[in-house]
This record gives sequence, structure tokens and C-alpha cells, in this order.
Amino acid sequence: MIYDLRTYTLKPRSVPQALELFGRSMPIRQRYSPLGGMFSTEVGPLNQIVHIWPYKDLAALERIRDEAASDPSRMWPPPGLREHMVIQQSEILAPAPFMAPWEGPQHLGNIYELRIYDLVPGSRMELMKNWSARIDARRAYSPLVGCWLSTGVGGVGNQLFHLWAYGSFEERLRIREETIAQGVWPVDDGRHYIRQQNKLLIPAPFSPLH
Repeated sequence: MIYDLRTYTLKPRSVPQALELFGRSMPIRQRYSPLGGMFSTEVGPLNQIVHIWPYKDLAALERIRDEAASDPSRMWPPPGLREHMVIQQSEILAPAPFMAPWEGPQHLGNIYELRIYDLVPGSRMELMKNWSARIDARRAYSPLVGCWLSTGVGGVGNQLFHLWAYGSFEERLRIREETIAQGVWPVDDGRHYIRQQNKLLIPAPFSPLH
């Protein structure tokens, strides 16, 4: 599997209108392939919509996107979305060895945290070994929704993306404090990372992850 993580930066205060447009068009788009999840940013870079689409491979991604864009309804991309857009970004990601495949809608939390780490070149193998050894202990506290490595297609190489679900902002803070205090997480001293970023996300009303 591969995952297309798409980040759309919108004009200020246009996220509600854009989500409404996506909601209208989503039944047409999902005739071709399932949406993994769609979110808007609450903390971090504002005025962004993040949506994630799983595909079998790059050939399937290209074929399905062409088919959806050619649908007779002309509902994809959502009509009217362009007037709200500022920047579109797409990252093609490969799942980490310990990531469970996405299968249908799941209620995992009310708040999702997407963390993006720029990695030191050549550190992936050791990093995945360290994470694989400790990830189950961390997942005991809150769901790991997804963990991916960049493929270098459509975005920056040497990046790690991981998405966590929480019931609330308060739960996130409590779990982070507990895992640090118990020595559960993080798994290392940060030597594999050049830069770390995060975004706190709210699921769209129609998101399969909510």
C-alpha cells in the first residue's frame, strides 16, 4: 500500500466552506476509492485541510485520480474549491513495518495529532528498528492511527509522518506527560531527527477517521 497525504492551504476563514464543498462531492469520489481521513488544522499551520487516501500502488493512484476527474457529474475536484485555494501539497508515503492497514471507518478519537520529522540521512533503518521495539508500549496509551516514511515522490525525502488519536486536548497532554515520566516514549535522544513539526487536527464531519 501507499498513502497520498494531501495538504491544502486555504484562504483565511474559508475552511468551513471548503469542507462543505468536499462533503457534497465525496459520495462521487468514493465510488472510485475510499477516503482514509480528512481533517482541518486547529493548532499549528492554520487554514489547512489534510486528507489521506490509501492506494494499492502508484499505478492505481494515477488511474483512480484520472477516473474520478473524468466522472460525468463533474463533481471532482469539488466545484468552487479553487477560489478558496492558496497552496496544494501532496506527499506519497509508504507505511512503516508496524503500521496496521486502514480498513473502513473507525472512531479513534476527537483530536488527531500529525507529527512530521525530518530525518538524518541514512537513519531510517535504525529508527524503524527502535520504533518497532517500543511502539506497542506506546500504543497502549492511545491509538497510533498511521506511521509512514516519505517515498520522495511528490514531496521531500527523508521524512517520518505519524498520526495519533486522542479523546481531547487534555487527554493528549496527560498521555504525553505519562509516557515521558514512565520512560515509554520517546524512544531515543533525538539524534535521528533534524527538525520536528506537529499539527493538531479536527476530523471533518464525513471523515472515516473520527
